[in-house]
Amino acid sequence: TWRELETLVCGKPILDIELLRQNTVYRFCSENDLVIEYFWRALTEFSPEERTMYLRFVWGRSRLPLTSKDFPMKHQIETLKKVTAEPDIMLPVAHTCFFSIELPKYSSYEILREKLKYAITHCQAIDTDGRAYDIWEDDE
Repeated sequence: TWRELETLVCGKPILDIELLRQNTVYRFCSENDLVIEYFWRALTEFSPEERTMYLRFVWGRSRLPLTSKDFPMKHQIETLKKVTAEPDIMLPVAHTCFFSIELPKYSSYEILREKLKYAITHCQAIDTDGRAYDIWEDDE
């Protein structure tokens, strides 16, 4: 059918959290860190549309490959390189070319969810790569 062909060519329309987890690597953090647990909890609780928005934010695509062997690269999560005394005011930073996200060490699940949701909804431009840190430094 045309739906089967669409799935084969484009992937599944609903982001498969378990498939994404299986194809995720961690840098400067571990899967058991609290902020990472917050992240997966938020992504799991997001609506299908919000999950798609996350994928666009972090990778510039709206669907995952069908299987692990079809991933051209692994999804990467790391803690934010720019350390600040106030991580709760920072937004996550995505690197679409590398399918990666840098997460500040948020103090609570609610703050991570709020900041991640804001980022995936309002931070659509990818032309600020390399300038994301400079934006915060302008205020100092």
